[in-house]
Amino acid sequence: MSEPNGPNRKLIGWAIVAVCVVLAIIIAIAVSGDGNSPEKYLRKNFDHVSGSDPDNDAGIVFEDDGTVTSVANKIAAGSDADENRAEGSNSYLRYDDDWLVVVEPRTPSGSTITLYEYDRGYRHHSTVIGLWGWNSYYGRNSGGGSSGGSSFRGGGSGSGK
Repeated sequence: MSEPNGPNRKLIGWAIVAVCVVLAIIIAIAVSGDGNSPEKYLRKNFDHVSGSDPDNDAGIVFEDDGTVTSVANKIAAGSDADENRAEGSNSYLRYDDDWLVVVEPRTPSGSTITLYEYDRGYRHHSTVIGLWGWNSYYGRNSGGGSSGGSSFRGGGSGSGK
């Protein structure tokens, strides 16, 4: 009986390592989740009208009785938007290079809210958001600038600041 607990200690050691690995994976999944996707917030706080996939041409559409400004501010505050800008009667909320929320006036009153996967939304609204330097390749290259050339419109030094 030179090692009365030797094999059991190794088994316990491996079990502890396995539990730690599983916990690390669970934590990583929980933290990464959907990034800062505003979809859950929109579904919880606004009336869903149509769509189920933000990568669809029409996006996911919601409605609210509030004004464009009040709705956009509520969304920005509740969903960790990276930027919230207004142009004309619309508001645009950017979530890094992953999501775009467009808030537009609804006839006769209220607002229509559309959630797009960023590149899809950019294609629909590039004439406005491209002028701010929000291009469809935002943040995807190491410099964080435009790498797509033809997708980028407008810009220039100080544009939209």
